[in-house]
Amino acid sequence: MNAKEQQNILLMKRASRASIAVALTLIACKALAFVMTGSVAILSGLFDSVQDLMTSGVNMIAVHHATEPADKEHRFGHGKAQAIGSLIQGLIIFAAAVFLAIEAWGRFQHPQPLERLLWGVVVTLVAIVLTVVLVQFQSYVIARTQSLSIRTDQAHYTGDILMNVGVLISMAATTWLGWTWVDALFGMGVAGYLFTVVYQVIRDSFRMLMDTEMPDEFRKQIQDIVHSFPVVSCIHDLRTRQSGSHAFIQFCIHLNENMTLRQAHDITDMIEDRIREHFPDAEVIIHPEPERKHV
Repeated sequence: MNAKEQQNILLMKRASRASIAVALTLIACKALAFVMTGSVAILSGLFDSVQDLMTSGVNMIAVHHATEPADKEHRFGHGKAQAIGSLIQGLIIFAAAVFLAIEAWGRFQHPQPLERLLWGVVVTLVAIVLTVVLVQFQSYVIARTQSLSIRTDQAHYTGDILMNVGVLISMAATTWLGWTWVDALFGMGVAGYLFTVVYQVIRDSFRMLMDTEMPDEFRKQIQDIVHSFPVVSCIHDLRTRQSGSHAFIQFCIHLNENMTLRQAHDITDMIEDRIREHFPDAEVIIHPEPERKHV
């Protein structure tokens, strides 16, 4: 394991620990705010932070296993642990969305006035600031590691920002306009957003577990790199997949049939090095073949 990979693993572990710390802080803040205000939006935010803590815990375990090096029983590493962890997170988020929709619908039918809204505003602003800082740090980690688990974690913390902004709007509408139903209406809107997050998380998890091909632009970049070597007459059978933060790439190339084994080996080494310049965490397998003669 090189220094860059070690640094990426450290970043992923720090991001997962930071998300747990933020979730614990937000639970305490939102519990206080709900007791003081009775807002269903804040209650929904509290429940969302509890599921954030649960999913972040799953995420930390997934990152721990996914970053373990390959061993005798797992020759391709443990990267798919991130996909399994993300799948579990998706199911937890789904349960939270269902609870939120039911709770908001009940309050929509029976609206209640909110109390001590200043406490709710202060706590919600604190929650927004903490979450924005965490999401920015997660964006940095994702850019460096391409971690699916951190990306999944970031998705529902981004939803938290929207939820907290909605809480502020609902409290303002209740205070200044007397629209008590806004509190429940926004809760239903956030539940809808969480359902879309669930779809994206489960879709991406299954794509990794099923070894779905990487995007076309990724494949084209590989092909362009290979074609930049004039000695390569053709590339075919390009196969790609993602496992955690690692990409696995394999393909065949056609070389002059008069090349020695040493020359062909050196060419494939140079192509592998060039690919890793663009994709440092990639595992590359190249099969050289004699170029085909057209009759």
